[in-house]
Amino acid sequence: MELLAILVGLLAGLGGGAGYLADQTARQLLLDQLDRAEVLEVRIQSQPNYRLLKGQADRLLIAGRGLYRAPFPRLELLELETDPVAIDPSFFQGAPLRLARPLQAAVRVVVREEDLNAALNLPEVLRQFQDIQADLPFGGAGREARRFDLRQPRVEFLDPNRIQLSALLVERDGGTEQSVEVVFNAGIRVEEGRSLKLENPEFVIGSVRVPDEISAAFLGGLNRVFDLQELEEIGILLRVLSLEIEPDQLQVIGFVRVETLEKIMIPDADG
Repeated sequence: MELLAILVGLLAGLGGGAGYLADQTARQLLLDQLDRAEVLEVRIQSQPNYRLLKGQADRLLIAGRGLYRAPFPRLELLELETDPVAIDPSFFQGAPLRLARPLQAAVRVVVREEDLNAALNLPEVLRQFQDIQADLPFGGAGREARRFDLRQPRVEFLDPNRIQLSALLVERDGGTEQSVEVVFNAGIRVEEGRSLKLENPEFVIGSVRVPDEISAAFLGGLNRVFDLQELEEIGILLRVLSLEIEPDQLQVIGFVRVETLEKIMIPDADG
């Protein structure tokens, strides 16, 4: 969601540009922040156009497909529309760039199952699945809690609003490794609009229940991918209003509020 702040920063540096020029400049600035983009359209609407030169716009609209920036999942679809935007006019007298009022936007995101799985297997996310301490009930009496890694994590979207999680549960014992496949189904919901929670997980290793530490590790990886809470540390509030799971994709509809730009890096409009 740093893309919102980048666009706001652009308003302050458009110079004599307006209309089509502003749209294309904004589009290129966003492309520069992405690793890949298959389709990206940007519109900055302002009536009359000269209000852009004062850092004001009626709304910003972004529509994209196939957008990717590591370590987040590739976005199959992104649609974003803001409320009116205004920066503090003292910026034009040399003051730091600030919002005259918080920036708000509605956003719709669609993520494909295969793209989420690719993100779960990135090195920075896999760290969430390492060194899990758990006492497996079939490990034998009198044994202390052991440490495991979860490898090759994978999510399969089920209908309605349930997911299947699977991975190899690997224990290192000296120079050898022992592994067993862990598979379980769970409902998924959003708690307080910002973090993912699993509901009623149904575990499968034979018929034995797997400890909660395993599901907690999966949950940590999923939340690392979506990374909602860390956005608040840089002044971006994201609340998920709706999360819908279909057989091949996940759709999120949410609300974004940018309180401040002070903690967000804004690139110069000149490049």
